[in-house]
Amino acid sequence: MALINDAATTWSSPITLTQDEVWQTRKGSVFVTTTSGPGAEDGITLQETFGIRFSAGSTVRYRKEGTTAAVIVHEAV
Repeated sequence: MALINDAATTWSSPITLTQDEVWQTRKGSVFVTTTSGPGAEDGITLQETFGIRFSAGSTVRYRKEGTTAAVIVHEAV
């Protein structure tokens, strides 16, 4: 399981998945997207404890929402 605890309010660099993965917000609120070059309001909101499954080959970007720290975990399934 990979842990991301340094999410910023700007979009992350792209992460291309080699396996199917589940992404879950453990703390705070984040946006995730597979859009290349996402705008400020793009993405799906994941509130604390919510998760989403992405397929292998997807390119994922994330950013936190607001000023509260965010923690994201992702794991291959």
